[in-house]
Amino acid sequence: MDLKKTLLLPIFTGLCACGVNYYYEEAFKLERQGMPLKAADCYKLFAEKNPKDTRAPGALFRAAEIYSRKFGLCGKSQSVFETLLKNYAETPLRPAAMKGLFVCPDYFPVDRPLAWIYGDSATGGANAKQFIRVADWGSGKAYTLTQIYAGKTLIAKQKKFYSFSARDFIETRDGFDTIVLRYPAEKGLAWVSLSGGRKARFTVEAAGIKVKVRAGEFSDCIKVKQQLEGLPSWIYEYYAPWTGKILTSVAGKGFENRVTELLEYEETTKK
Repeated sequence: MDLKKTLLLPIFTGLCACGVNYYYEEAFKLERQGMPLKAADCYKLFAEKNPKDTRAPGALFRAAEIYSRKFGLCGKSQSVFETLLKNYAETPLRPAAMKGLFVCPDYFPVDRPLAWIYGDSATGGANAKQFIRVADWGSGKAYTLTQIYAGKTLIAKQKKFYSFSARDFIETRDGFDTIVLRYPAEKGLAWVSLSGGRKARFTVEAAGIKVKVRAGEFSDCIKVKQQLEGLPSWIYEYYAPWTGKILTSVAGKGFENRVTELLEYEETTKK
């Protein structure tokens, strides 16, 4: 392509200096250069201006993922997911797009190689620790491996499976399915599920709250109450966007005591 043709191509001011047919390539470059928000805008523009291009569904999906995961722009990502689902009904990205439409923010991310370390709140992990990592993910399913320590002694190992069904995020352990979260996770949302084989009621008691644990302070968290049928006390679990569970406490009438909290977390390269 010669210089004269290049200069005649339109420029979209403020987003990316690229021609209509080159938004995709420009988006890729911007991602590599560490400018993901501008890259997302370019991916979206590419799909809008080239709707019949085979790369258009993937470009929309990538734009929505950047908006939601990297910047927490759920309103913006949802509109892009809606466009993807409406205009490309047969795309193999449909299941992931449906999830992205409702699960933003994601309060229990198991679709990438995250690892968490939890410790007892009283001693900061000196008495008890849990090491959890996402061991496998993909095709709508994932599982985590947990190692539980008392002091420095390994006392148990656990394997938990996770999947989505409609808007329910399900944990499977020892043959029992538990709906640990239902989306959109808004204050007042309630559901009934089995927990360890017993009937339990779950309620999102608070949303948009700040929670401070040893791993740091987290904003826009949700507080989920889990009460087993017939018991006077209950459990609170606090979840942070795109991080996961950060705090577990035991509560009852007039009290709430911290039990375990997040000490460290990271995204690994292992699978």
